[in-house]
Amino acid sequence: MAGATVKDVYSSDTTGVDYAVRLPSWEAALQTASAATTEPPLPKGISRRKRYYRITSTGKEGSVTCLSITDALWTDPPGTAVSIPVLGSGSAAAATLQGNTGERRRNI
Repeated sequence: MAGATVKDVYSSDTTGVDYAVRLPSWEAALQTASAATTEPPLPKGISRRKRYYRITSTGKEGSVTCLSITDALWTDPPGTAVSIPVLGSGSAAAATLQGNTGERRRNI
């Protein structure tokens, strides 16, 4: 993770519990995020749900953590426009949302 980070509430859909996760502040700005205060950390064995994007000008792909399954970042259809900061440039690039990967839980 490069840049400033924040600790926000991640709502697990496999356990039904809210957890505190650290993520880049620009990822939190893409969605409805609330600061974590008393939530426990995300346990090992739970892989966060991800939403993928493609930067329009370069074709570069990346992913962001979705904090809740009710957030627009998770529910918006593929092709929805978003702005993604470009490392080192200090500006945002136009991107479109692609697919997603749901939360996974391993038994360990």
